[in-house]
Amino acid sequence: MSDHTERMKTEHAELSIKLISLETFIHGNAKFKSLCSLEQARMIKQSAFMRAYADVLESRIWVS
Repeated sequence: MSDHTERMKTEHAELSIKLISLETFIHGNAKFKSLCSLEQARMIKQSAFMRAYADVLESRIWVS
């Protein structure tokens, strides 16, 4: 396996941990509900972008 594929795998793993943490906060932490609606929307949007990025990385890893 090439070096760049290994780097993508590492990046995907690190991103996945961060995404799980963010989604856990959004869906399971009462503090999230105490945030203003704009901040909640930003965090939800961030998680969607992170998910999309993780999906792209995963697809690139499979074709490498």
